[in-house]
Amino acid sequence: MPANTTTTSLLRRIALLLAFAAALYATLACLRTVGDFDTGWQLALGRYLVQHHAVPRTDVLSYTSPGIPWTYPALAGTILYAIYSVGGYAALSWFCALAGLALAAWLLLRRAGAPLLATAALVAMAAPSLAYRLTPRADLFTTLLFAVLLTELWREHKGLGGQVWLVPVLLLAWVNLHGGFIAGVAVITAYVLCEILALTSASQREAVLRRLRANAGWLAAGLAATVVNPFGVNIYAAALNMARVTGGGGAQRQVGELSSVPMGWHLLRQAFALRNPDSGYLWLLALCTVAVLTALWRRQWGTSLLLLAAGLASLQRLRYQGLFAIVVVVVAAPLLAELAGVLCDRLNDGRKLLAAVALVAVIVAVCGVRVADLATNRMYLVTGATSSFGAGESWWFPERAAQFIERERLPGNIFQPYNLGGFTALRLGPQYPDYIDGRGVSEAVGLEEQQLLTQPPDSPQWTAVAERRGINVLLLSAARVGGLEYFNLPAYCRSQQWQPVYMDEVSVVLLSRTAQNQPWLDRLHVDCTTVKLAPPEGGGHAAQYNFLANAGAVYYYLSRDREADAMWQQALQMEPNDPNLHLYLAQLYQRDPARAEQEMRASLRLRENSAAWYALGRLLAGQHVYAAAEDAIRKAIALSYAPANQYKALAQVELRLNKTSEAEHNFVLAEKSGPAASDESPNGREFHAQVAEGRAEVSRQRGDLAKAVEAQQEAVRQTPQVAGRWKKLSELAAAAHQMPLAAEAAAKAEELMAAH
Repeated sequence: MPANTTTTSLLRRIALLLAFAAALYATLACLRTVGDFDTGWQLALGRYLVQHHAVPRTDVLSYTSPGIPWTYPALAGTILYAIYSVGGYAALSWFCALAGLALAAWLLLRRAGAPLLATAALVAMAAPSLAYRLTPRADLFTTLLFAVLLTELWREHKGLGGQVWLVPVLLLAWVNLHGGFIAGVAVITAYVLCEILALTSASQREAVLRRLRANAGWLAAGLAATVVNPFGVNIYAAALNMARVTGGGGAQRQVGELSSVPMGWHLLRQAFALRNPDSGYLWLLALCTVAVLTALWRRQWGTSLLLLAAGLASLQRLRYQGLFAIVVVVVAAPLLAELAGVLCDRLNDGRKLLAAVALVAVIVAVCGVRVADLATNRMYLVTGATSSFGAGESWWFPERAAQFIERERLPGNIFQPYNLGGFTALRLGPQYPDYIDGRGVSEAVGLEEQQLLTQPPDSPQWTAVAERRGINVLLLSAARVGGLEYFNLPAYCRSQQWQPVYMDEVSVVLLSRTAQNQPWLDRLHVDCTTVKLAPPEGGGHAAQYNFLANAGAVYYYLSRDREADAMWQQALQMEPNDPNLHLYLAQLYQRDPARAEQEMRASLRLRENSAAWYALGRLLAGQHVYAAAEDAIRKAIALSYAPANQYKALAQVELRLNKTSEAEHNFVLAEKSGPAASDESPNGREFHAQVAEGRAEVSRQRGDLAKAVEAQQEAVRQTPQVAGRWKKLSELAAAAHQMPLAAEAAAKAEELMAAH
């Protein structure tokens, strides 16, 4: 007895140590600067409710969609805005950290029959997935309320006395906080289903019926509470639409959190890359699989279905990984603990204690390394995040540009891209309404924004839209992440219709060249060929590094290579282990393929990612090293959340290797994962034109010239202003002895070349 008591006491102590480490990790993983694209417009909605004492039912933030009906709960934005009003972005950062601590504590304290050691181990693994959802936006409340509802209903299902009376209270708050309340309805449904399936067990039947009778009223009241909101039952349509949305305004926008997990053997390597936060999710996925099999073996049909559904949802959408992690911690922990107990039955107390100590030591060590990676910003740099460790505003937001616009009182409407919409709505609204933001109110505006950013700034389309919408100011992101890759900065600097009047390392402001703007144009002119970027005042190591990395990117895009190299070399001395920085240098050294390849491989040694493998594949293809290029692009596809362009590039390389069947297959995969056939945007048309042109080459290599001509005709239909594709059509038609078509295509090619 004394030995058992001692062992039990020691096990409890190490379990408490692990619980503390898990809670600390979850807290610090949530303590980061605010850089979310959607936070701003949610705060702006909260501000509107505070100022007008009314929930907005139409678009009140943008000048492009005024009055368009819009359904979104406003309570979360109001709470976040109140916090922001008291302490700014820093207060929001600390609020998220406290939310992480509260969630971890709740999961550890309200266990459904699992020992503390097992739950703490799972919480430690779940911390990165939970932190991913605990950002200062309405979705944070869905994560917290989901955990509370699931734990109480699962405790009730396991006969441990859950607080079911909380159900209507939680749902009433939830439906007014976030559209994710639909997940709460799913939890109630899952609970009832689990109870019904448990009726198949004669030994449980009486207890199950007693619980169902006792809880039916609370569950019904919870469902009824979901219609107690300003939008009534219409909130369901909005919530379901949000759950399956594919991008802002339906304009074929790629939203990271709506991507699926790329499957492949690379996941096995990631699972053992312990400094990679994603490994925690993969371990949870593996343990969930074990728990499903264990539940099936024990004929716990409801448990197995719930775990299976949660796992599949997390694979389908990254945004559900936080909820999946909660399901594993709450539902799988008891099963896994019982299974571990069975496996350890043959061990004596000493060996059990040794095994527990070893497990805790490993997990605590991993948590310690990851906390260090957070505190030193290594994790944020490696993943290319827009946030950094600590409290306050992200380096990504164009705060100084906003101050400039306000200080100069620039007239007219502002155009800003999708990613800056939330920031603009909060920081410059309501004086300057935004052009577009993450709410995706209007499909037409979403498509228009993407088309404008692919057109030259002096194009007729830009002129027409600016005149129709009264656009007088352009606010564009020059940040190295989520900014410069979306527009042609040199073209805007050379524009005859727009003049740069402000530039820093993360933003550029341009003003329309009109007579009324001449005083500003004369006084504030910025020459992109000579402008010197100055670091922001204050800030420590992270701020200085981000300035150097961003300034280097701006100089690079302006073809000021020496200055870009100087900035990036200084940044490299500060953070030599940033893989993204090596990738930027590789782009800079494109004229020296050997040096560029060296930098790409340095990036890949630090962190394997799709962008680096894809860049290496394209570089090798340009050097005609097609076999190595094929291997690199395949690795890029395995890691990619949006592999359409990689599939296309792989097919093009395979054509060079005369692998026509493989190329044809990958063109099909490119089309399936790429823009919809109905996408009329310039990028969509160019993508489909390249696929059609590739298929034409497949048919040509197979000797089917008629089919090759047909595919090339599709390419010119998609992009009728590209002379090279008309010329290619002429050559294929001539080879197929379709001489009238060949002559017509040749004439069109000559006409287009003469026009340019």
